[in-house]
Amino acid sequence: MDTEAAIEPTHLKRATVLSALLLGVLGDLLVRAGPVGPGLVVWVGLAGIAATWLALQADPTRWRPVAAWCAVALMATGLMVVRGNGFTQFLLFLLLPFAVSQIIMLGWGARLGRSLPLDHLYALVSVPVRALFGAVPLLTGATRGRGPALRRLAGVGRGLALALPLMWVFTGLLASADAGFNRFVERTLDTFTVSELSSHLIIALLIAWATSGWLAAVVNHNSENRFRRIPLPSVGRDETLIVLGSLTLLFGGFVALQLGYLFGGQEVIQRVSGLTMAEYARRGFFELVTIAGLTLCLLLFAGSVSTSQRLYRSLALVLVGLVLVMLVSATQRFVLYIDAFGLSLDRLTVLAILLWLAFTLLLFSATVLQGRLNWFASGSTLAGVAMVLVFALINPAGWVASVNLERTIDQQQSLDTNYLMALGADAVPVVLERLDALPDTERCVLSANLLWRWSPAGDRKADWRIWNRAEVRARDGVSERERMLRVMTRGCLASR
Repeated sequence: MDTEAAIEPTHLKRATVLSALLLGVLGDLLVRAGPVGPGLVVWVGLAGIAATWLALQADPTRWRPVAAWCAVALMATGLMVVRGNGFTQFLLFLLLPFAVSQIIMLGWGARLGRSLPLDHLYALVSVPVRALFGAVPLLTGATRGRGPALRRLAGVGRGLALALPLMWVFTGLLASADAGFNRFVERTLDTFTVSELSSHLIIALLIAWATSGWLAAVVNHNSENRFRRIPLPSVGRDETLIVLGSLTLLFGGFVALQLGYLFGGQEVIQRVSGLTMAEYARRGFFELVTIAGLTLCLLLFAGSVSTSQRLYRSLALVLVGLVLVMLVSATQRFVLYIDAFGLSLDRLTVLAILLWLAFTLLLFSATVLQGRLNWFASGSTLAGVAMVLVFALINPAGWVASVNLERTIDQQQSLDTNYLMALGADAVPVVLERLDALPDTERCVLSANLLWRWSPAGDRKADWRIWNRAEVRARDGVSERERMLRVMTRGCLASR
């Protein structure tokens, strides 16, 4: 029994190494053409299958959460193929290391409902660390107890080192001796050059090395959250009262002023603040969202170090209520901001963060302040993942384009055509739909940009590994209205 228990982990580590090597080769083939596309979707799907199978072999109780987080990563890469905006794709890409970090957490028994905020922090830090160093103990365990196999592998390496120079010399001589063989060698070398083969090998090994470090977390039962070793200071009743009490007074005064703004309207804002509506919106929105995030971090830390939990919970509850009022004020400023300056992706992103913070603060009141810290970490994590996925599903670039076009058409506001085109393929169908209603100047500029960027005669991505649905829709839409777009462009360019 003891011998079998010692051998089985070694076999599992060898299977992990072989899976990583196979994923390295497939990663080079599937992702080499570009980081975003169906090639990445296929590779993430295969990596998820490998991770789930290894988890099932290592611990049958852990394969379901591993499969769930692999599904989240697969969903994110699938949405990257649907969306054509770079910023949206970047947000979705961030879910990949986040999903890996959640799988790493399973190694020390942390999962939904049983994890602390520091578990998530340590897991995120562990993702790049395991990519760099996680394969070392895995390889050590995989090669243990296999002396003859290692000697044979070393013999294969020495044989290749001796054979390759000889093959090089004799191939050159045979090519000089026969013209037909020379042409065959030249065609072969044109297809598989030494530099190209070397780059394939290097990329495959790098992917395999990083992947093996991550897969090691799936089969490792003895991981540890080292953040739990860090001793935290203790803060007494007086310190808690002074710190949280002073913030309560400060936020209370601010909120009292905000209540007048919220219910008093434009006249009160201009009379009290001395600012126009546009200036009022510009100054407050981002700052209030930042304050909400910092306050949440402070309350989490204070709850961990305060020895007077009853006082802490009372003051924290008041602070949460005040910050929620601030977020309502931030939402009001956001609406005014859009009316004055239009909508952009970064403003829409901050709005999404505002909604997540509001939910997290409510969750904080229902969990942490009730003594259920583990459920807070899990709930805020799932809310963050859901926010990113929903953000991508609603087509944020198309939404931004629609809002800005409506401002120009209905309110005769200026239109930033350069920014509109920078939104990418996701905005093209919206622009084409409202193009006829725009003023002549904006219609001409947008028509010219659409023809230049998304002309059917332009280069299409023939490689299926980097195919993108949004780009295909943009080119098809421009192709259907190409004649009309050329007429619009010709008319305004002729007047210049």
